[in-house]
Amino acid sequence: MRATLRRLSLAALVLLLSAPPAPAAESPTAAAGAALRVVTEGTLFWRTAPEAALVPAPVLRTDVDIRVTGMIARATVRQEFTNPAAAWAEGVYVFPLPDDAAVDHLRMRVGERVIEGVIRERGEAKAVYERARQEGRRASLVEQERPNIFTTSVANIAPGAVIAVEIEYQHTVRYDAGRFHLRFPMVVGPRYVPAGVADAARLTPPVAHPARGPLNPVALRVELDPGVPLGSLGATSHAVRTSALAAGRILVELDQGEVPADRDFELVWEPAADQAPLAALLAERRGDEVFALLMVVPPALAAPAGAGQPREAIFAIDVSGSMHGQSIEQARGALRLALARLGPADTFNVIAFNHRTTRLFPAAVPATPAHVRQADRWVAALRAEGGTEMLPALLAALDAPARPERLRQVVFLTDGAVGNEAQLFAAIRERLGASRLFTLGIGSAPNSHFMREATRLGRGTFTFIGSTGEVQEAMGALFAKLEAPALTDLVLELPAEAGAEVLPAPLPDLYVGEPVLVALRARTLPVRAVLRGRAGALEWERVLALAPEPAGAGLAVHWARAKIAALLDQPRAGAPEEDVRRAVLEVALAHHLVSRYTSLVAVDVTPVRPGDADLWTHALETNLPHGWDYTAVFGLGQGATPATLHLALGLAALLLAAGLTVLHHSRTALARPPRATPVGE
Repeated sequence: MRATLRRLSLAALVLLLSAPPAPAAESPTAAAGAALRVVTEGTLFWRTAPEAALVPAPVLRTDVDIRVTGMIARATVRQEFTNPAAAWAEGVYVFPLPDDAAVDHLRMRVGERVIEGVIRERGEAKAVYERARQEGRRASLVEQERPNIFTTSVANIAPGAVIAVEIEYQHTVRYDAGRFHLRFPMVVGPRYVPAGVADAARLTPPVAHPARGPLNPVALRVELDPGVPLGSLGATSHAVRTSALAAGRILVELDQGEVPADRDFELVWEPAADQAPLAALLAERRGDEVFALLMVVPPALAAPAGAGQPREAIFAIDVSGSMHGQSIEQARGALRLALARLGPADTFNVIAFNHRTTRLFPAAVPATPAHVRQADRWVAALRAEGGTEMLPALLAALDAPARPERLRQVVFLTDGAVGNEAQLFAAIRERLGASRLFTLGIGSAPNSHFMREATRLGRGTFTFIGSTGEVQEAMGALFAKLEAPALTDLVLELPAEAGAEVLPAPLPDLYVGEPVLVALRARTLPVRAVLRGRAGALEWERVLALAPEPAGAGLAVHWARAKIAALLDQPRAGAPEEDVRRAVLEVALAHHLVSRYTSLVAVDVTPVRPGDADLWTHALETNLPHGWDYTAVFGLGQGATPATLHLALGLAALLLAAGLTVLHHSRTALARPPRATPVGE
């Protein structure tokens, strides 16, 4: 009993520090209802003194400037932190970037003053930031939490002051099926982390209830130099306006000027007929070395006569709470199209997963009309709720015995809203066998890091579906890849005297419409290369004359980002972790890049916060991704949400504060165990 009362007292203290005091005339029931509304909305309020009123966290706005030259995108992201409170503040903001982004510059602006960031080993950068924070100096720190998730911390924001933090990064534009895709993620969706996974810290920011309205406005402009005449240009996710600039460049801006940060921005352009690149080479010299980016688009390959290999298609569909609403509609529509495309010689199965994994059939069955109709009805009835335990579904999809006479293809339809990516990647490496893994990224803010890395390890490819209007086109592109032979065993042969290092190594399998994208570092740029591969039993070859096109700065950074990714793969092959860390540090520090082991830190010289003034830390809220259902993700009964846990604690504390002693009910509220760590669903 005493232990229980101590726990309840602690819960009451938490509530008193984080919820507004009820007016004297208000009943305990009314006070409980008001406080619970605050808790379930995920709202963060802070006191700056024991008797002070609650104040909101610092406000954030973002300006994005992207310059695209051919295949290289260079972006400047300006995040403006405003402190609306009467106390000194520290703001911490979790934000997404493209999963292949190479972050290499940081600036902090306070009025006319500009402080440039420097790259440091991660622990050293954190220590420098903490020292400045405690000494009352303005400071900013940019850290990588995942390849596509970063945090910005800004210390010592004065009451009413504005501090702007600028970061710069670059990445390559994706080319697929004749079109270029530039994607800028704007929101980190809540991530579900299963029990026992320890790396969930700082992965998901607090999420505001949609009733509060949109947060974190974003202004975005793209200056596009496509290098070829355009056939089409448009955004799949936002309304945009375009205007012509000099030298064939095009300015793309958001039609509304600013939009809430609740969905990814995607710009798509297609070269004019007969202008699609078959090969492109960009090169630049840095010191005694040459860095280059090579893209080769293989021709569409027809299967040899009589070589139509029957398939075993395993479809796994995410039906967790984050897929509720538009996302599950997109996923159901895509899966039903895939089922209708199965041939009479194929076999298939369907797996649905949330916190449980369910197979439609005990094992793959022939794609007879009766089986396909049964599957179609089953898929049409699927509803989205619960957590996202993806590992059991992944194992179920990959663990079936391989059949040499069949091409085994596994397709995952999901938003990837999980935080245990490392665990999933390990399972793919261990269990893939002869299968090929494909991912369909569903919704307005899919986890692109999971989509891309899962298919790289699974020797497949990924496709995004952002709206129900894109389902037909996206599935058509996926069918073309599933049904055409892949180009495998690719090798780029270069003259030995060039001394070239080619990344990635080995080159991945390719599917129809996909390019070979290679980063090179060499003593001299070779004038000729040979690309070889196999299409089924057929050998394929292309001879390339390497005549460099003009290129701006950035190719060395691109190579360094690819090198770091390759180094981080080495522990999977048995390389000691400390050796990998030292190698990554060497590359990241030489090229000024944020990585798993390095961070950017900027510190002002002069202290600005008085020594007797407290500093309050605020975690900035984000919007729920567009199309997600708040109740389905954070609703009571999911058993795996921060909102559920906070609701239980708050209820127990209110009962204690009001003098209620129904111990059985209090124990039930506090002891109800979530199925998983309360991070996402």
